Amino acid sequence: NDTIEGTLRILRRDLAQMAATGTGGWLFDFGHLDPPYKAGRGWYDDGPMIREIRRWADLGRRRPGLDLSPVAEIAAVYDAPSFAATRHWKAEQPWEGYGVSIMDFFNHWFCTSQCRAIHRIGAPVDFLYPFDLGTSDAGRYRLILVPNLFRMDPAEARRWRDLLRGSGVTVVWYYAPGYVAPGRLDLGQMEDLTGFRFEVLTEPGPMSVRVTGPLEGTGIETLGVKKEYFPRFAVLPGDPGVETLGLWVDRDDAALAARKVEGWTSVYAGAGPLPAELLRVLAARAGVRLWSTKPDVVRATKGAAMIIATSEGERTLVLPEPLAPAFGGQASLEHRLDMEFGDVLAFIGHGK
Repeated sequence: NDTIEGTLRILRRDLAQMAATGTGGWLFDFGHLDPPYKAGRGWYDDGPMIREIRRWADLGRRRPGLDLSPVAEIAAVYDAPSFAATRHWKAEQPWEGYGVSIMDFFNHWFCTSQCRAIHRIGAPVDFLYPFDLGTSDAGRYRLILVPNLFRMDPAEARRWRDLLRGSGVTVVWYYAPGYVAPGRLDLGQMEDLTGFRFEVLTEPGPMSVRVTGPLEGTGIETLGVKKEYFPRFAVLPGDPGVETLGLWVDRDDAALAARKVEGWTSVYAGAGPLPAELLRVLAARAGVRLWSTKPDVVRATKGAAMIIATSEGERTLVLPEPLAPAFGGQASLEHRLDMEFGDVLAFIGHGK
């Protein structure tokens, strides 16, 4: 972002996301200020930026006529109350060195860093709170990611089991889903929720997993971080249908596993973040249609879509229905694109 083109790409990224999802945004400090900055003008008071914003504003005027219906087959469910049950940056005082990765483990690795990878699956993702997820949603999505649902009461655990039963969805649970119950730590609730049996590992160890079994040969060897924490959890072997996908790096206990449970598939990940390449594999296993042949950022509703290239080169964008390049071109189900890193393209439908 230290060049004009870099600045324009950042603008396109944000404005294209608004156009694709039908959400709003706010470009503030536009124009002259009183008192002004030392530069004598506002943040966006520059010819190339003004022209870029104008063309997206023109596109925005067409947005109300485009279909806002959701199209994502993936949902990421984040739980705000679980923050009260996790260790925050204040707990590390006095700090030795500096870095959010040290000060706030779950927020940094399971939320912030994991979210970056989720955006790079190459298919649209809906971001929800647990109360957003209803019974009909469980049947609509093919993959649900649950990075931090650690705190849960028995009624909520029953609700999750009921809405997942027979849905056919794949759910990826991270670390300790449902482990923190009112007034106690409840391993039984975690086991009932996920369909796995666990051993609690009380000795500190690296939060890192080496992939194995069906995931070998995917280009992913390990995931997680090297710093040691406790407790960790190991999936116990022996139950019917348990598929081991990864082991803790320091021991031969399962830390990544999958199992069919009452008409849906449960995947347990003892550590995070899961890299985008692994998320793409899990999505494909769940039957999700990947829109981009590369791990690009893709956001969309039924009437519009956008893509941000995460690497240089050719890729194919396959859409569920024909959309046309937003600034000129023919509508098509399939677009072959040659993009530079950071390039942003938007696509729109015919409208009402």
